[in-house]
Amino acid sequence: MKEKDPIERLISMREAMVLVEYGAMDHPERVFYDIMRGWRERGITPLIVDIWDTLHVFLQNLRFSGVELRIDDVPVIKEKGMVAEGRVLGRVDVIEDFEHHLAIYGRIAKNVPKKSRNHTVVLGMEKFSFTFLDDPPKLERYFETITRRYLSTEDKVSVMFLNTTVASEYLMKGLEADSDCVLRVSDGEIRLLKCPEVAEDEV
Repeated sequence: MKEKDPIERLISMREAMVLVEYGAMDHPERVFYDIMRGWRERGITPLIVDIWDTLHVFLQNLRFSGVELRIDDVPVIKEKGMVAEGRVLGRVDVIEDFEHHLAIYGRIAKNVPKKSRNHTVVLGMEKFSFTFLDDPPKLERYFETITRRYLSTEDKVSVMFLNTTVASEYLMKGLEADSDCVLRVSDGEIRLLKCPEVAEDEV
């Protein structure tokens, strides 16, 4: 059986937490495009969590390279930021008080269409850590709550994009440990650093 490439392996999964790492000079938007296209071909419309307008940056970089990704019908939850892309269901502007943040997020999440609840893409994970740089335990509690409550991998695939150039070492190592799969984008190549085998019935 021919070995799948990392993106084919990812989009064939039914249950996983996936971390996509990239540097400031890399182009993770192409991976984002391939994931979205692959899921669309399978009839999947995911939820996108857009932190500080990272979605807009990804879409603009795709346009600059001559690629247009239509997401008008894709549900989006905005975390901070100003530019609305996709079908925005609501926005969360409170990050510092994470209990308040989670309460607002929870109310918005109730409006996510049923068809989009099992596949989530989170863009801009590193931008959360800026708020908690001086309090790593608080950051740890925040992400534990997020992953347990909203990014549960039970019958669900969650893909988180992380800019490792600006992310704290604490955040990166924590997410790597919690993720089932870790992909790294570097110099136009995608490397699979960690991932369980995909069963043939998941293809």
